Amino acid sequence: MTERASDLLSELADRLSADPRDSGQVVAESVRTLEPELLRAQQDGASIDELVRTSVGFLEILFRSLRADSRVPWQQYYTLAREASRRYAEKGIPLESVMEGLAVFRRSVLARVTEEMMGNAHAEEVLLLAQSRLGDVVEHLNSSFIRGYLDFTEARHQARQTELHALYHIASALGRSLDVAEIAEVGLRETLKVLRLQAGAVWTREGARLMLAKTLGLQPGEEEEFESGRLGARVRVVEIASGPAESRVDRITGEWSAIRAELRTKGVLLGAMTVATRLPRTFEPSDLEFVAAVADQIAVALDRARQHTREARTDYLTGLANRPEFERAIDRAVAAAQRHKRRIAFMMIDLDNLKEINDSHGHHVGDEAIRVLAHELQRAVRATDTCGRLGGDEFGVAMPDADERHANEVGARVRASLEELNRISKAPLPIEFSIGVAAWRPGMDWQAMYELADKALYVDKRRRHVHRKKGGPGRAQGASG
Repeated sequence: MTERASDLLSELADRLSADPRDSGQVVAESVRTLEPELLRAQQDGASIDELVRTSVGFLEILFRSLRADSRVPWQQYYTLAREASRRYAEKGIPLESVMEGLAVFRRSVLARVTEEMMGNAHAEEVLLLAQSRLGDVVEHLNSSFIRGYLDFTEARHQARQTELHALYHIASALGRSLDVAEIAEVGLRETLKVLRLQAGAVWTREGARLMLAKTLGLQPGEEEEFESGRLGARVRVVEIASGPAESRVDRITGEWSAIRAELRTKGVLLGAMTVATRLPRTFEPSDLEFVAAVADQIAVALDRARQHTREARTDYLTGLANRPEFERAIDRAVAAAQRHKRRIAFMMIDLDNLKEINDSHGHHVGDEAIRVLAHELQRAVRATDTCGRLGGDEFGVAMPDADERHANEVGARVRASLEELNRISKAPLPIEFSIGVAAWRPGMDWQAMYELADKALYVDKRRRHVHRKKGGPGRAQGASG
């Protein structure tokens, strides 16, 4: 290679690097046409003008690199290229697109050299020298791009490992807990740690409302600002994802950069969770997927906790309150009656012929008789009354703001509906029951009411037994009118 060719290339490098605007426009158009995905690497709202400015700056550096004594700080640029390629990888831009984009710049530089040297006796030597010098630069840049993508892959692998570990910890912890506050705290703590966020909150559904169950990282007074669905004065849902089960996840911008999840399972909304930071943050799709997975775990745990609560308070066969829950309910009702000088009535019901049904047709038919009586009893009472199965074939009803007359009317309605069911079904053994009613008086506790109602029940049962032996239908004195 002659010294003349090197001098010509240096002169050309100075001239081209001094004004690369035309070349930058051409390259930008080529990149936009051939690799449009590279525009995604620009800031939000990127335009062709921004791509032109980037192209002009990069071409200036490439033109300067054609000089043998170039003082371009390539190590610095190689580091920048590595960092840029990692951002490309984060945005899902294929490595091939990045490398092809660099090839567009390389071809543009060589095309300008060829165009400028056309007709010169040293054109071939100058072009070969330009290809050699430019090739070294492009090779190092491509290596930097590859390293950047490997950095992202390694970081993503480590992040996935961290997320999997966190999900395992969450699933293990939630699998052992039936406490709603603990369930919320575990889910929030692990999510904030994995995603490096500042604050979070979980709401649980109580009737038609979402009630705050747990917060982490919030300062006093920030609870309202962090309210589910508000997150400050101005919010905008910018992305939506779904969990492996049913939890929906929104990415939100506003005063907080946040991810909000609805906690759903079996088609039911159980609550909501929001995790956020005040720092500028763009969440990746994998972040939303992780929150969705956590939300599903929390939703399943909440559903299990609620199911356990229901089972702990209800009778498995009838769905009515079990004895401990019924005792708590009537104890509260008696206390309220004492404080506010209100009435309260207590009614006991007992199946007369359950043993006969079990012996003749089996316990499964006896269980069905218990369920039928419970169903008709629940239909006859008010929403404010509490029905409970006290054990075996014995039921109780607590009736606030009611007296014996009202209780007897309820008993009569239950008896009439069962007689109609017995007539329609033509069962060989009709369902029959006895009733005992007691009214609360000041100074009585619920156990005293129970004893009075139990005595009345015994009297009614004896009366009905006598009627049946005489061949007539058993009728309760108070409940039949």
